[in-house]
Amino acid sequence: MIVAKFGGSSLADAEQFQKVGAIIHADNERRYVVPSAPGRQHENDDKVTDLLLSCHENVLSGTSCAALLDRVRSRFLKIADDLNINSDLLVKEMDEAQRHIKMGASRAYTASRGEYLNGLLLSQWLQMPFVDAARVIRFFRDGRLNHPETNRLIQEIIAPLGSAVVPGFYGADEDGSIHVFSRGGSDVSGALLAHGVNADVYENWTDVSGFRTADPRIVPDAKYIQDMTYRELRELSYMGATVLHEDAVFPVRLAGIPTRLRNTNDPLHPGTMIHYSPIRNGVTPIVTGIAGRKGFSSILIEKDQMNSEIGFGQRVLRILEEHGINFEHMPTGIDAMSVILTSSSLAPSREKILAEIDRAVKPDHLSVRDNLAMVATVGSGITKQYATAARLFTAIAEQGIGIKTMLMAPSELSILIGVEEKHLNTAITALYDAFIRT
Repeated sequence: MIVAKFGGSSLADAEQFQKVGAIIHADNERRYVVPSAPGRQHENDDKVTDLLLSCHENVLSGTSCAALLDRVRSRFLKIADDLNINSDLLVKEMDEAQRHIKMGASRAYTASRGEYLNGLLLSQWLQMPFVDAARVIRFFRDGRLNHPETNRLIQEIIAPLGSAVVPGFYGADEDGSIHVFSRGGSDVSGALLAHGVNADVYENWTDVSGFRTADPRIVPDAKYIQDMTYRELRELSYMGATVLHEDAVFPVRLAGIPTRLRNTNDPLHPGTMIHYSPIRNGVTPIVTGIAGRKGFSSILIEKDQMNSEIGFGQRVLRILEEHGINFEHMPTGIDAMSVILTSSSLAPSREKILAEIDRAVKPDHLSVRDNLAMVATVGSGITKQYATAARLFTAIAEQGIGIKTMLMAPSELSILIGVEEKHLNTAITALYDAFIRT
C-alpha cells in the first residue's frame, strides 16, 4: 500500500491534475492521496495559500479582500472547468470559506482553505472518498500535534475506507479550531497518514527528481542519490539541502516506513528512496552527499588550564541559554573552546553576551569570528574506508582554502569543516570532485 503526497507545483492547474491522475491510476497500490494547495503556474504567479494569507491580512487591517478571493475562486473554477468536473460542491464550499474569512476567521483557517478546496476537487477527479483533515489530524489547543490521537483517528476513520483523499497542511483540536503545521506542512500530513494506515511506502511527489549529491546551483551536473537513510537526510537538510526536511517525515521514519521522493513531471524517474538504515545490496558509497550553508559565527574562548575548571563550558552555555540562543557546534581543546552559532541569533545581544562570558569565566582571550560557512560531507560509508579525512583536507588545501574549524559527528556520519563564506561554493565543488565525481 502506498500513500502519495503531491505538492503545490504538482497541482497548480488542470494539466498537472491530469498528470497526478495518471500517476495514481498507474498503480492500484496508491490508495491514499494527500494534496497541497495549488502552487504557482509560472514564475510570476502566486500560490493560492499566499493569496489567502494576504486576504487575512487585509481583513485584519480593514481592507477589502474581494479581489484576492476572486483570484482564488477563479483558480479553482478554471481547474474544474478544464477537467469537466461539476463545480456545484466546490462553489458551495468556496462560498462558505469566503464567508468565514470575511468575518475574520483565524489565520490558520484561512491558510488551510487552499488545501481543503483542492482536496475536494482532487477527490472528484480521482473518484476517491474525501476526508477533511480536521477530522483526523488532531492538535492540542496550544498548537502541538497530538500524535497518538491522530494515529487512532486515522486507523478508525480512514483505514476502513480503503482509499481516500485527505488534504495536507492542517488539522484541528478537539474543539474544532483549525491548526496548521509550521514547516513542510503537507509533507507532515502525508507522513502521519502513511504511519496511521501502515503503508509500505510513502511517496512524496514534487517538481524535482529526488535528492542530488550537491546543490545543482553549485555543481550543475550533480548526480541524483538513489538511496539514503533518514539520518543522512537529517544531516544534509540541516546543512541546507531543502528538497525535503527530515522533520517533515518523522512519523514514517519512526515507523520504519521508507519514503520515496518523486517528480510529478518525470514519473518514470526512480527518484530517491529514503530508508531507516543503510541498504545492503551493494557497495556503500563513501559519501552520500555534500551540503553547506553560510551565516555562522564562532565565539573563541581561550584560558590556560581551562580543562581543570569544572563547569567552565556549562557557564558559557548557560549564558547563551538565558539569551534564548541555541549553539550549533562546540569544538574544544585543552585550553580553548569554540562555540559555533548562527550569526543572526548572536547579533541582537552580541556585546552583552561577550561581556557576560568575560565576567563568568574570565578568559585569557575572547573573540568572535564572523562570515563563517559550514560544509558537511555526509555518508554512512565515511568511516568504512581509510584516509577519508586525508582526502577531504587535501581537496580543500589544493584550492588554497584555509579550514577554520572541523569536527566529526559522534555518529560518524559526517565530517564538518568551517571555511570563510566566500569559499563555500569552491569548497563544495572540490569535495564533490574528490568523493563523488571520481
